[in-house]
Order: sequence, then structure tokens, then C-alpha cells
Amino acid sequence: MSTVAVFSLLIGSLLGGRFRIFILPPAIVLGASMIGAISAWQGQGAAHTVVTILVFATVLQLGYLCGAMLVRARAATYRTKAAPSLDNRSFG
Repeated sequence: MSTVAVFSLLIGSLLGGRFRIFILPPAIVLGASMIGAISAWQGQGAAHTVVTILVFATVLQLGYLCGAMLVRARAATYRTKAAPSLDNRSFG
């Protein structure tokens, strides 16, 4: 279960840092179907599968939020730096 949480956090932060559109619903559906298929193949119970999917979806959203906030914070620091002006220099 902790492996699912760690990987979903990493995937969510990558998605949050890369995509500007709302990508979470397709990612959750794809991940939930993969987790469901793997859990059925391993013979896990239905309750374990549902809890694993809920953990995946929750931590994926948390990672998406953290990734998006990190990109915004980095962009804000680059926006505050003034670019050097070439207007006052002589090109003689």
C-alpha cells in the first residue's frame, strides 16, 4: 500500500508540473483500472482493492496540487527578476 502511495504522489507531482489542463479524472480512471486488474490477478479481496484505489486517488490529487504549486512558485521567482535593459548602452 505504501508503494502505491509513493508512486501516486510522484505521478501526481509530475502531472501537476507538466499539464495545465485538468488531467486528474483520466489519470484516476486509468490508475484505478490498472490497480483493479492487478489486484484481481493477485487474488486480493474487494475491500483491499477499494481501499488501495482510494489511497491512489487521494495521494494522486495531493501530488498534483504540490506539483502545480511548485511550478507556480518557481515561475514567480523567475518573473520577479528584471531582465537587463539594452536601451541605455551605446553600441559604438
